[in-house]
Amino acid sequence: MPKNIPSLKPKKLIKILEKAGCKFYREGKGDHRLYIRKVKEQKRIVPIDIGAKEMSPAYVLRIFRQFGFTDEEIGQLLK
Repeated sequence: MPKNIPSLKPKKLIKILEKAGCKFYREGKGDHRLYIRKVKEQKRIVPIDIGAKEMSPAYVLRIFRQFGFTDEEIGQLLK
């Protein structure tokens, strides 16, 4: 598990994810937006709550995991 995962605002997390190849997919219900990432011919679609003031480190890690990022990739993205 990567260490020192910070709490992030949704817009900051989205910028990091877009830099890593994730793309906006569509609007979800309420304050959620769906983002997509292709991993080995497999599509991964993850909802992100953009209405949150700040996301906890556990929530940020869960989003990275759902997209299929490795510990090493997560560490590089958060530098």
